[in-house]
Amino acid sequence: RPKKELFLRQRVQAKLASVLFLQNKFGEALTLVDKLLVELKKLDDKQLLVETHLVESKIHHGLRNMPKSKAALTASRTCANAIYVAPGLQSSIDSMSGVLHCEEGDYNTAHSYFLEAFEQLDNLEADGKVEEGSALSCLKYMMLCKILDSLTKALKLSAQGGVGAKTDKAEVGISGIITSKQGVKFAGEDIDAMSAIADASSRRSLKEYEAVTEKYTHELQDDILIKHHLKFLHQQLLESNLIRIIEPYSCVEITHVANLIEMPLDAVEKKLSQMILDGKLNGILDQGKGQLIVYEEGEKDLAMEKGLQVIANMDNVVSSLFVRSHALRTTMA
Repeated sequence: RPKKELFLRQRVQAKLASVLFLQNKFGEALTLVDKLLVELKKLDDKQLLVETHLVESKIHHGLRNMPKSKAALTASRTCANAIYVAPGLQSSIDSMSGVLHCEEGDYNTAHSYFLEAFEQLDNLEADGKVEEGSALSCLKYMMLCKILDSLTKALKLSAQGGVGAKTDKAEVGISGIITSKQGVKFAGEDIDAMSAIADASSRRSLKEYEAVTEKYTHELQDDILIKHHLKFLHQQLLESNLIRIIEPYSCVEITHVANLIEMPLDAVEKKLSQMILDGKLNGILDQGKGQLIVYEEGEKDLAMEKGLQVIANMDNVVSSLFVRSHALRTTMA
């Protein structure tokens, strides 16, 4: 009887940790999971270890601690390899793998994981074995990956925030992000929201993009992954548009840039100063005159670079000879 009560308590605690995670109480959930994992490792309860490590991975992702989230997911996968895992749980593991790959900027791999999870959940939903809406979340993630991948290739954006926005493309082709069968079956506000984001992103229209995020607040802001990447995408589109506007000028008034991009002057000035500090824009702000002075990108001095490399190699050679001569003196003495 005490053993049955122990298993029941651990199962309830694992469920409580999941509920706390859904309520965004990450600190409480993590404390509970850490205590629970110590007990489960002693009992070697593989099934509950898989589920608990998966919840731990989700919590660390919510806290934006990607290394620990990845380590927890690896632990969950290791335990899952030793036992039979139900399709519902396997789809959750695949979905979490897709989330972490998406965070790393590997959108193609992430899309593959989300597709795998989506197909499993779609079948389970048809049989009534999982709650409705599980497959829809994976479909939204698949659409997000397609949008980000298309923009990354077109604008040469990076997951770390680099900008290669010197492109003459006014629009970016984003097509085939969802099949007609999926669109008909899962038609609704969520799919409309992601499609609207794709349309705004393809036109590189910040005004339209902001209007979509305001209109579909519930559909776009309630999910951690979508919320984070839409914020990241907004910043990248803003930087891309600013560089495209500034590119023809060597000196331009900030008010003119603000008018063209249809944003408040303070916000534009703040963003330009941030881009200059981050090294994404080569120039200075003349706040007295309200102007942005842009410098031409100088060519790299290859002779200087090669000269420094030769000096560094010579330093290594001299250091090596000194060590050898010191060793010879020691043996002779």
